Amino acid sequence: MMCSFPMLAQRWYAINDSTHYSYEDITITVGRHKVYRNIDNNLTLLHDFDSNNSQIPEDYIRDFDFIDASNWYVLVGSRYIGNETELYKTTDAGQNWNLITPQSFTVPINYDGTANNINQVQFLNGRIYLFDRYYQSRVFYSDDFGQTWTHWFECFWSHYYQIYACGDDLYIHGLEGDGFKAYMVQIPPPYLNQQNIMTTNVGNCHNNTPGCYYVLPNTPVPDVFYYFQNLFTNTICALKTTNYNLDEITVSPNPVHQFVTINHIDTQQDFSVMIYNYLGQICIEKNSISTIDCAWLPQGLYFMELNQNGLSKTFKFIKQ
Repeated sequence: MMCSFPMLAQRWYAINDSTHYSYEDITITVGRHKVYRNIDNNLTLLHDFDSNNSQIPEDYIRDFDFIDASNWYVLVGSRYIGNETELYKTTDAGQNWNLITPQSFTVPINYDGTANNINQVQFLNGRIYLFDRYYQSRVFYSDDFGQTWTHWFECFWSHYYQIYACGDDLYIHGLEGDGFKAYMVQIPPPYLNQQNIMTTNVGNCHNNTPGCYYVLPNTPVPDVFYYFQNLFTNTICALKTTNYNLDEITVSPNPVHQFVTINHIDTQQDFSVMIYNYLGQICIEKNSISTIDCAWLPQGLYFMELNQNGLSKTFKFIKQ
């Protein structure tokens, strides 16, 4: 699978005329409205998405993704943020296309369950992600090639667009919006087995929060993608895979009655600590404090996320 960064030009500037995607021996050329099979630079039209729905006056192709040789997704819609979109799927390498969104998903009561403002589609480690809406951005996922979808989490200060994986750790980044900066942060480990999470900001990120990654103001949208891609590949995940000293850090005691202590942390360098409950709610936040009073916490399972020098490590402990 190739990432769909080149489609940014189409979404923001309506100037993209040809972007190529390859999977095994298949090459696809995507234009503003049309999908072609490309064999030795000879194009065969597979589908024209220009006039499928009169509700969407500008049927630009905003994203294309391979799942495998036969299963592909195409996201169609206006290039303007927040306008309606449609997600199409083919299971026979582009011969037939089925509209799979808008459709209703299971979300908490009193919340709109229709995914109709999808920003991006992503296939990562066998899971399909949908990034829906602008304010109150939502992430859905499917583990069965789009047959069923799970509402994962929903966040007010966000415009989510991409997830990156480093081992079992997932990072998410979004684009700049009205009142919030583009940022990247690790998805808290307690989120990984939850659904229907409602929050104000993932990882407590909102405009220069420590432990979150930001780009400079007024950075062009395509450069935001490349900045986070390079940051993740060359710094975040690269450092996580080295033998940096976070591997030696432990917490004790466990179970905890009152104080939990971070052992072997380099206190000469700044670090941040966040403690979550099993619902992913932040209970305690501390900066550069290695012994934390947990006496007031209710009994139960908690997660401690430690961030230092761009690295993070998560611990589980029981409060008794």
